[in-house]
Amino acid sequence: MSKVMEGAIVSGEVVAIKPFGAFVKLETGETGLIHISQISTKYVEKVEDELSVGDVVKAKVLSVEPPGKISLSIKALSDDRPQRGDRRGRKGPADFEDMMKKFMKSSEERLSALAAKQKRR
Repeated sequence: MSKVMEGAIVSGEVVAIKPFGAFVKLETGETGLIHISQISTKYVEKVEDELSVGDVVKAKVLSVEPPGKISLSIKALSDDRPQRGDRRGRKGPADFEDMMKKFMKSSEERLSALAAKQKRR
């Protein structure tokens, strides 16, 4: 049974780098994986561009699955937005509302500019 809980913030040392992510030895002695997609909010082409063996990192525990498979995320700590919807990058309701507000404002500005242009004719 794992000593870490899902949602916990943990720290540990990067002990191995693979093309798909970095293995981190946690303070509990367990090892977790930070998948390449969970290293940063920006695109990461190579894990080595962001992390090195020996780096001490802080991460959020995304999941703990038997037999001791621990998924970690550095990105989850730097992402200020609440996690909504599923985790496949789809936008949640709050994101949609923000997009609609921006669209409506932009549309109103364009309509206003068009109406002003028509009046001048």
